[in-house]
Amino acid sequence: MKNSSVKKTTLDNGLVVLSQTIDYVRSVSLGIWIRAGSRNETLEQNGLSHFIEHTVFKGTKERTSRQIALQADLLGGSLDAFTSQDITNYYIKVLDYHLPKAFDLLADIITNPTFNETELEKERSVILEEIKMVDDTPDELVYDLFASSFWPNHPLGRPIQGTAESVSSFSRNNVIDYYKKTYQPKNILIVATGNLTHELLVDLAHRYFAHLKAEPDILLETPPDINYEVTVHKKRSLEQTHIILGAKAPVILAPERYVSNILSHILGGGLSSRLFQTIREEHGLAYSVFSSIEAFRDTGCLSIYLAVSNEHVRKAIDYVLSEINNLKEIPVSEEELSATKEQIKTALLLSSDSISSCMNSLAQNEMFYSREITIDEIIQEINQVKAEEIQAIAQDIFQKDKLAITILGANDKTKLDLKL
Repeated sequence: MKNSSVKKTTLDNGLVVLSQTIDYVRSVSLGIWIRAGSRNETLEQNGLSHFIEHTVFKGTKERTSRQIALQADLLGGSLDAFTSQDITNYYIKVLDYHLPKAFDLLADIITNPTFNETELEKERSVILEEIKMVDDTPDELVYDLFASSFWPNHPLGRPIQGTAESVSSFSRNNVIDYYKKTYQPKNILIVATGNLTHELLVDLAHRYFAHLKAEPDILLETPPDINYEVTVHKKRSLEQTHIILGAKAPVILAPERYVSNILSHILGGGLSSRLFQTIREEHGLAYSVFSSIEAFRDTGCLSIYLAVSNEHVRKAIDYVLSEINNLKEIPVSEEELSATKEQIKTALLLSSDSISSCMNSLAQNEMFYSREITIDEIIQEINQVKAEEIQAIAQDIFQKDKLAITILGANDKTKLDLKL
Protein backbone atom coordinates (compact mmCIF):
# COMPACT_ATOMS: atom_id res chain seq x y z
CA MET A 1 0.00 0.00 0.00
CA LYS A 2 1.37 3.39 -0.99
CA ASN A 3 2.28 5.75 1.84
CA SER A 4 0.02 8.80 1.53
CA SER A 5 2.53 10.95 3.45
CA VAL A 6 5.10 10.52 0.65
CA LYS A 7 4.86 13.06 -2.20
CA LYS A 8 6.91 13.59 -5.35
CA THR A 9 7.33 16.52 -7.72
CA THR A 10 9.54 16.80 -10.80
CA LEU A 11 10.69 20.30 -11.78
CA ASP A 12 10.71 21.38 -15.42
CA ASN A 13 14.49 20.86 -15.61
CA GLY A 14 14.20 17.22 -14.46
CA LEU A 15 15.17 17.63 -10.80
CA VAL A 16 13.09 15.41 -8.49
CA VAL A 17 11.74 16.53 -5.09
CA LEU A 18 10.53 13.88 -2.65
CA SER A 19 9.15 14.30 0.86
CA GLN A 20 7.57 12.36 3.67
CA THR A 21 5.66 14.26 6.31
CA ILE A 22 6.07 12.89 9.85
CA ASP A 23 4.18 15.43 11.92
CA TYR A 24 4.79 13.99 15.39
CA VAL A 25 8.51 14.93 15.38
CA ARG A 26 10.08 18.39 15.68
CA SER A 27 12.93 17.83 13.24
CA VAL A 28 13.63 17.49 9.53
CA SER A 29 16.23 15.34 7.80
CA LEU A 30 17.20 16.90 4.47
CA GLY A 31 19.36 15.26 1.83
CA ILE A 32 20.49 16.38 -1.60
CA TRP A 33 21.59 13.39 -3.64
CA ILE A 34 23.70 13.36 -6.79
CA ARG A 35 23.18 10.32 -9.02
CA ALA A 36 26.91 9.92 -9.66
CA GLY A 37 29.79 8.33 -7.83
CA SER A 38 33.11 6.61 -8.35
CA ARG A 39 31.75 4.13 -10.90
CA ASN A 40 31.11 7.02 -13.31
CA GLU A 41 34.80 7.97 -13.40
CA THR A 42 37.52 7.06 -15.88
CA LEU A 43 40.84 5.71 -14.60
CA GLU A 44 42.35 9.21 -14.72
CA GLN A 45 39.33 10.62 -12.85
CA ASN A 46 39.43 8.00 -10.06
CA GLY A 47 38.52 9.82 -6.85
CA LEU A 48 37.07 12.97 -8.46
CA SER A 49 33.53 12.44 -7.10
CA HIS A 50 34.93 12.11 -3.59
CA PHE A 51 37.31 15.05 -4.16
CA ILE A 52 34.41 17.30 -5.17
CA GLU A 53 32.34 16.11 -2.20
CA HIS A 54 35.14 17.42 0.04
CA THR A 55 35.94 20.63 -1.79
CA VAL A 56 32.42 22.06 -2.16
CA PHE A 57 32.60 22.70 1.61
CA LYS A 58 35.70 24.86 1.18
CA GLY A 59 33.86 27.99 0.10
CA THR A 60 31.09 29.32 -2.13
CA LYS A 61 30.32 32.66 -3.76
CA GLU A 62 28.39 33.56 -0.59
CA ARG A 63 30.28 31.83 2.25
CA THR A 64 33.80 30.93 3.31
CA SER A 65 34.49 27.42 4.63
CA ARG A 66 34.49 28.86 8.16
CA GLN A 67 31.10 30.52 7.61
CA ILE A 68 29.69 27.22 6.32
CA ALA A 69 30.88 25.43 9.46
CA LEU A 70 29.66 28.22 11.74
CA GLN A 71 26.18 28.33 10.21
CA ALA A 72 25.85 24.55 10.46
CA ASP A 73 26.74 24.75 14.15
CA LEU A 74 24.35 27.66 14.73
CA LEU A 75 21.53 25.61 13.18
CA GLY A 76 22.39 22.85 15.64
CA GLY A 77 22.37 20.42 12.76
CA SER A 78 24.56 17.50 11.78
CA LEU A 79 25.92 18.56 8.37
CA ASP A 80 27.86 15.89 6.48
CA ALA A 81 28.34 14.14 3.14
CA PHE A 82 29.54 10.87 1.65
CA THR A 83 30.46 9.38 -1.70
CA SER A 84 29.78 5.81 -2.81
CA GLN A 85 30.13 3.97 -6.11
CA ASP A 86 26.66 5.12 -7.28
CA ILE A 87 25.89 8.36 -5.46
CA THR A 88 27.11 11.43 -3.65
CA ASN A 89 24.97 12.66 -0.77
CA TYR A 90 24.89 15.88 1.27
CA TYR A 91 22.65 15.87 4.31
CA ILE A 92 21.69 17.78 7.40
CA LYS A 93 19.25 17.22 10.26
CA VAL A 94 17.76 20.28 11.96
CA LEU A 95 14.76 21.45 13.95
CA ASP A 96 11.74 21.89 11.69
CA TYR A 97 11.69 25.71 11.80
CA HIS A 98 15.32 25.78 10.58
CA LEU A 99 14.51 23.97 7.31
CA PRO A 100 14.62 27.11 5.08
CA LYS A 101 18.03 28.12 6.47
CA ALA A 102 19.35 24.57 6.23
CA PHE A 103 18.14 24.32 2.64
CA ASP A 104 19.79 27.63 1.80
CA LEU A 105 23.09 26.36 3.23
CA LEU A 106 23.03 23.01 1.42
CA ALA A 107 21.90 24.58 -1.86
CA ASP A 108 24.69 27.16 -1.67
CA ILE A 109 27.32 24.46 -1.08
CA ILE A 110 26.10 22.36 -4.00
CA THR A 111 25.30 25.05 -6.60
CA ASN A 112 27.88 27.78 -5.87
CA PRO A 113 31.28 26.26 -5.00
CA THR A 114 34.25 28.42 -6.04
CA PHE A 115 36.89 25.66 -6.03
CA ASN A 116 39.50 28.14 -4.88
CA GLU A 117 43.02 26.98 -5.82
CA THR A 118 44.44 27.47 -2.33
CA GLU A 119 41.55 25.62 -0.71
CA LEU A 120 41.80 22.80 -3.27
CA GLU A 121 45.42 22.24 -2.32
CA LYS A 122 44.57 22.18 1.39
CA GLU A 123 41.83 19.62 0.85
CA ARG A 124 44.02 17.58 -1.49
CA SER A 125 46.41 17.14 1.44
CA VAL A 126 43.52 16.09 3.69
CA ILE A 127 42.37 13.45 1.17
CA LEU A 128 45.90 12.13 0.72
CA GLU A 129 46.00 11.64 4.49
CA GLU A 130 42.65 9.86 4.27
CA ILE A 131 44.12 7.49 1.67
CA LYS A 132 47.08 6.79 3.96
CA MET A 133 44.63 6.11 6.79
CA VAL A 134 42.85 3.47 4.69
CA ASP A 135 46.22 1.91 3.87
CA ASP A 136 46.89 1.69 7.62
CA THR A 137 43.44 0.19 8.33
CA PRO A 138 43.58 -3.43 7.14
CA ASP A 139 39.86 -4.18 7.50
CA GLU A 140 39.19 -1.32 5.02
CA LEU A 141 42.21 -1.93 2.80
CA VAL A 142 41.30 -5.58 2.24
CA TYR A 143 37.95 -4.52 0.74
CA ASP A 144 39.72 -2.24 -1.75
CA LEU A 145 42.11 -5.06 -2.63
CA PHE A 146 39.23 -7.50 -3.04
CA ALA A 147 37.25 -5.12 -5.27
CA SER A 148 40.27 -4.51 -7.52
CA SER A 149 40.60 -8.26 -8.03
CA PHE A 150 36.87 -9.09 -8.26
CA TRP A 151 36.04 -6.26 -10.73
CA PRO A 152 39.40 -5.77 -12.49
CA ASN A 153 39.99 -2.79 -14.80
CA HIS A 154 36.59 -1.34 -13.92
CA PRO A 155 35.55 1.71 -11.83
CA LEU A 156 33.82 -0.57 -9.28
CA GLY A 157 37.21 -2.15 -8.63
CA ARG A 158 38.89 1.16 -7.82
CA PRO A 159 38.93 2.90 -4.41
CA ILE A 160 36.20 5.51 -3.97
CA GLN A 161 38.69 7.97 -2.51
CA GLY A 162 41.06 7.49 -5.46
CA THR A 163 44.78 6.81 -5.26
CA ALA A 164 47.60 9.10 -4.21
CA GLU A 165 48.61 9.29 -7.87
CA SER A 166 45.16 10.17 -9.22
CA VAL A 167 44.28 12.67 -6.47
CA SER A 168 47.64 14.41 -6.88
CA SER A 169 46.96 14.86 -10.59
CA PHE A 170 43.60 16.69 -10.36
CA SER A 171 43.70 20.27 -11.64
CA ARG A 172 41.09 22.92 -10.94
CA ASN A 173 39.87 22.54 -14.54
CA ASN A 174 39.45 18.76 -14.02
CA VAL A 175 37.34 19.45 -10.94
CA ILE A 176 35.15 22.09 -12.62
CA ASP A 177 34.60 20.02 -15.77
CA TYR A 178 33.55 16.91 -13.84
CA TYR A 179 31.37 18.98 -11.47
CA LYS A 180 29.51 20.55 -14.40
CA LYS A 181 28.97 17.16 -15.99
CA THR A 182 27.56 15.46 -12.89
CA TYR A 183 25.91 18.20 -10.81
CA GLN A 184 23.08 18.87 -13.22
CA PRO A 185 19.34 18.83 -12.45
CA LYS A 186 18.38 15.41 -13.79
CA ASN A 187 21.13 13.92 -11.61
CA ILE A 188 19.89 15.72 -8.48
CA LEU A 189 17.33 14.36 -6.04
CA ILE A 190 16.12 16.43 -3.09
CA VAL A 191 14.59 14.43 -0.24
CA ALA A 192 13.30 15.52 3.17
CA THR A 193 11.48 13.68 5.94
CA GLY A 194 10.04 14.97 9.18
CA ASN A 195 7.79 17.81 10.24
CA LEU A 196 7.47 19.68 6.95
CA THR A 197 5.08 20.23 4.08
CA HIS A 198 5.81 19.08 0.56
CA GLU A 199 4.75 22.49 -0.75
CA LEU A 200 7.47 24.22 1.27
CA LEU A 201 10.14 21.80 0.02
CA VAL A 202 9.06 22.27 -3.62
CA ASP A 203 9.06 26.06 -3.17
CA LEU A 204 12.63 25.93 -1.82
CA ALA A 205 13.72 23.64 -4.64
CA HIS A 206 12.28 26.07 -7.22
CA ARG A 207 13.97 29.02 -5.55
CA TYR A 208 17.46 27.50 -5.50
CA PHE A 209 17.55 24.92 -8.32
CA ALA A 210 15.04 25.86 -11.05
CA HIS A 211 17.64 27.99 -12.84
CA LEU A 212 19.88 24.98 -13.51
CA LYS A 213 19.78 23.80 -17.12
CA ALA A 214 19.50 20.15 -18.09
CA GLU A 215 22.49 18.80 -20.00
CA PRO A 216 22.94 15.67 -22.17
CA ASP A 217 23.57 12.48 -20.22
CA ILE A 218 27.26 11.65 -20.69
CA LEU A 219 27.97 9.72 -17.48
CA LEU A 220 30.14 6.64 -17.86
CA GLU A 221 28.50 3.41 -16.66
CA THR A 222 29.42 0.01 -18.08
CA PRO A 223 28.89 -3.46 -16.57
CA PRO A 224 32.01 -5.10 -15.12
CA ASP A 225 33.50 -8.52 -15.78
CA ILE A 226 34.04 -10.69 -12.69
CA ASN A 227 37.34 -12.33 -11.88
CA TYR A 228 37.36 -15.39 -9.58
CA GLU A 229 40.77 -16.06 -8.09
CA VAL A 230 42.76 -16.24 -4.87
CA THR A 231 44.95 -13.19 -4.29
CA VAL A 232 47.37 -12.85 -1.38
CA HIS A 233 48.84 -9.51 -0.28
CA LYS A 234 51.67 -9.25 2.23
CA LYS A 235 51.82 -6.52 4.89
CA ARG A 236 54.51 -7.30 7.45
CA SER A 237 53.16 -5.10 10.25
CA LEU A 238 49.89 -7.04 10.69
CA GLU A 239 49.19 -9.25 13.68
CA GLN A 240 46.14 -10.78 11.97
CA THR A 241 45.32 -11.98 8.49
CA HIS A 242 42.29 -10.30 6.96
CA ILE A 243 40.22 -12.42 4.58
CA ILE A 244 37.36 -11.74 2.18
CA LEU A 245 35.55 -14.48 0.29
CA GLY A 246 33.19 -13.23 -2.38
CA ALA A 247 30.80 -14.52 -5.03
CA LYS A 248 28.50 -12.97 -7.59
CA ALA A 249 25.14 -11.93 -6.10
CA PRO A 250 21.86 -10.77 -7.72
CA VAL A 251 21.70 -7.22 -9.07
CA ILE A 252 19.80 -4.58 -7.14
CA LEU A 253 16.61 -4.93 -9.24
CA ALA A 254 16.55 -8.74 -9.20
CA PRO A 255 13.36 -10.32 -7.78
CA GLU A 256 15.51 -12.78 -5.80
CA ARG A 257 17.25 -9.98 -3.87
CA TYR A 258 15.16 -10.75 -0.79
CA VAL A 259 16.24 -14.39 -0.89
CA SER A 260 19.93 -13.50 -1.24
CA ASN A 261 19.74 -11.03 1.64
CA ILE A 262 18.21 -13.68 3.92
CA LEU A 263 20.94 -16.10 2.82
CA SER A 264 23.61 -13.54 3.73
CA HIS A 265 21.97 -12.93 7.10
CA ILE A 266 21.87 -16.67 7.87
CA LEU A 267 25.54 -16.94 6.99
CA GLY A 268 26.90 -13.95 8.86
CA GLY A 269 24.28 -11.37 9.71
CA GLY A 270 24.24 -11.45 13.50
CA LEU A 271 25.33 -13.09 16.74
CA SER A 272 23.29 -16.23 16.00
CA SER A 273 24.50 -16.52 12.39
CA ARG A 274 26.25 -19.68 11.32
CA LEU A 275 29.65 -18.14 10.71
CA PHE A 276 29.65 -16.22 13.99
CA GLN A 277 28.65 -19.28 15.96
CA THR A 278 31.10 -21.63 14.22
CA ILE A 279 34.18 -19.47 13.82
CA ARG A 280 33.97 -17.23 16.89
CA GLU A 281 31.86 -19.03 19.47
CA GLU A 282 32.70 -22.69 18.80
CA HIS A 283 36.33 -22.44 17.66
CA GLY A 284 37.45 -19.01 18.95
CA LEU A 285 39.29 -18.18 15.73
CA ALA A 286 38.05 -14.63 15.10
CA TYR A 287 36.68 -11.62 16.92
CA SER A 288 34.92 -10.26 13.82
CA VAL A 289 33.22 -12.33 11.13
CA PHE A 290 30.23 -11.31 9.01
CA SER A 291 28.74 -11.37 5.53
CA SER A 292 27.18 -8.58 3.47
CA ILE A 293 25.84 -7.83 0.00
CA GLU A 294 26.74 -5.02 -2.38
CA ALA A 295 24.21 -4.75 -5.19
CA PHE A 296 24.34 -2.49 -8.23
CA ARG A 297 22.21 -2.11 -11.36
CA ASP A 298 24.40 -4.50 -13.34
CA THR A 299 26.30 -6.65 -10.84
CA GLY A 300 26.41 -7.70 -7.21
CA CYS A 301 28.67 -9.36 -4.68
CA LEU A 302 28.05 -11.38 -1.54
CA SER A 303 31.18 -11.09 0.60
CA ILE A 304 32.30 -12.75 3.82
CA TYR A 305 34.88 -10.97 5.98
CA LEU A 306 36.92 -12.33 8.87
CA ALA A 307 40.24 -11.61 10.57
CA VAL A 308 42.22 -14.42 12.19
CA SER A 309 45.71 -15.18 13.52
CA ASN A 310 48.18 -15.79 10.73
CA GLU A 311 48.51 -19.50 11.52
CA HIS A 312 44.73 -20.09 11.35
CA VAL A 313 44.05 -18.87 7.80
CA ARG A 314 43.55 -22.28 6.17
CA LYS A 315 41.48 -23.59 9.06
CA ALA A 316 39.19 -20.53 9.09
CA ILE A 317 38.63 -20.69 5.32
CA ASP A 318 37.76 -24.38 5.61
CA TYR A 319 35.10 -23.61 8.23
CA VAL A 320 33.62 -20.91 5.96
CA LEU A 321 33.54 -23.32 3.02
CA SER A 322 31.95 -25.96 5.23
CA GLU A 323 29.11 -23.61 6.19
CA ILE A 324 28.64 -22.63 2.55
CA ASN A 325 28.40 -26.29 1.54
CA ASN A 326 25.90 -26.98 4.33
CA LEU A 327 23.62 -24.29 2.91
CA LYS A 328 23.95 -25.81 -0.55
CA GLU A 329 23.27 -29.37 0.54
CA ILE A 330 20.80 -29.10 3.44
CA PRO A 331 17.64 -26.94 3.42
CA VAL A 332 17.45 -24.33 6.18
CA SER A 333 15.13 -25.40 8.99
CA GLU A 334 11.83 -23.57 9.33
CA GLU A 335 12.88 -22.53 12.84
CA GLU A 336 16.13 -20.90 11.63
CA LEU A 337 14.41 -19.29 8.65
CA SER A 338 11.63 -17.89 10.80
CA ALA A 339 14.09 -16.51 13.37
CA THR A 340 16.17 -14.86 10.63
CA LYS A 341 13.11 -13.25 9.09
CA GLU A 342 12.11 -11.84 12.47
CA GLN A 343 15.60 -10.38 13.00
CA ILE A 344 15.52 -8.66 9.61
CA LYS A 345 11.98 -7.33 10.04
CA THR A 346 12.73 -6.07 13.55
CA ALA A 347 15.81 -4.17 12.35
CA LEU A 348 13.76 -2.74 9.48
CA LEU A 349 10.92 -1.55 11.72
CA LEU A 350 13.30 -0.09 14.31
CA SER A 351 15.11 1.88 11.59
CA SER A 352 11.78 3.36 10.49
CA ASP A 353 11.69 5.25 13.81
CA SER A 354 14.58 7.39 12.54
CA ILE A 355 13.68 10.20 10.15
CA SER A 356 17.22 10.06 8.76
CA SER A 357 16.80 6.37 7.92
CA CYS A 358 13.44 7.16 6.31
CA MET A 359 15.09 9.89 4.22
CA ASN A 360 17.81 7.48 3.07
CA SER A 361 15.28 4.79 2.17
CA LEU A 362 13.09 7.19 0.18
CA ALA A 363 16.08 8.48 -1.77
CA GLN A 364 17.56 5.08 -2.56
CA ASN A 365 14.19 3.65 -3.59
CA GLU A 366 13.72 6.53 -6.01
CA MET A 367 17.24 6.32 -7.44
CA PHE A 368 17.44 2.57 -7.85
CA TYR A 369 13.82 1.42 -8.20
CA SER A 370 12.15 4.63 -9.45
CA ARG A 371 9.26 4.10 -7.05
CA GLU A 372 8.32 4.02 -3.40
CA ILE A 373 8.82 0.67 -1.68
CA THR A 374 6.95 0.57 1.61
CA ILE A 375 7.95 -1.35 4.70
CA ASP A 376 4.76 -3.40 4.36
CA GLU A 377 5.83 -4.48 0.86
CA ILE A 378 9.31 -5.45 2.07
CA ILE A 379 7.90 -7.44 4.99
CA GLN A 380 5.49 -9.25 2.66
CA GLU A 381 8.39 -10.20 0.36
CA ILE A 382 10.45 -11.42 3.32
CA ASN A 383 7.58 -13.52 4.65
CA GLN A 384 7.19 -15.27 1.30
CA VAL A 385 10.78 -16.56 1.10
CA LYS A 386 10.94 -20.37 1.39
CA ALA A 387 13.70 -22.69 2.58
CA GLU A 388 14.08 -24.29 -0.84
CA GLU A 389 14.68 -20.83 -2.36
CA ILE A 390 17.52 -20.27 0.11
CA GLN A 391 19.09 -23.58 -0.87
CA ALA A 392 18.64 -22.90 -4.60
CA ILE A 393 20.25 -19.47 -4.48
CA ALA A 394 23.12 -20.82 -2.35
CA GLN A 395 23.73 -23.42 -5.05
CA ASP A 396 23.57 -20.72 -7.72
CA ILE A 397 25.81 -18.17 -5.97
CA PHE A 398 28.43 -20.54 -4.56
CA GLN A 399 29.26 -22.48 -7.68
CA LYS A 400 32.51 -24.40 -7.98
CA ASP A 401 35.32 -22.21 -9.33
CA LYS A 402 33.19 -19.06 -8.85
CA LEU A 403 34.43 -17.96 -5.45
CA ALA A 404 37.04 -15.23 -5.10
CA ILE A 405 39.30 -14.88 -2.07
CA THR A 406 41.51 -11.95 -1.05
CA ILE A 407 43.97 -12.38 1.81
CA LEU A 408 45.90 -9.56 3.48
CA GLY A 409 48.46 -10.60 6.06
CA ALA A 410 52.07 -10.94 7.16
CA ASN A 411 52.65 -14.43 5.77
CA ASP A 412 54.60 -15.11 2.59
CA LYS A 413 52.53 -15.21 -0.58
CA THR A 414 51.24 -18.74 -0.98
CA LYS A 415 48.50 -20.12 -3.21
CA LEU A 416 45.78 -21.88 -1.24
CA ASP A 417 43.95 -24.86 -2.68
CA LEU A 418 40.31 -23.91 -2.98
CA LYS A 419 37.78 -26.70 -2.97
CA LEU A 420 34.06 -26.12 -2.56
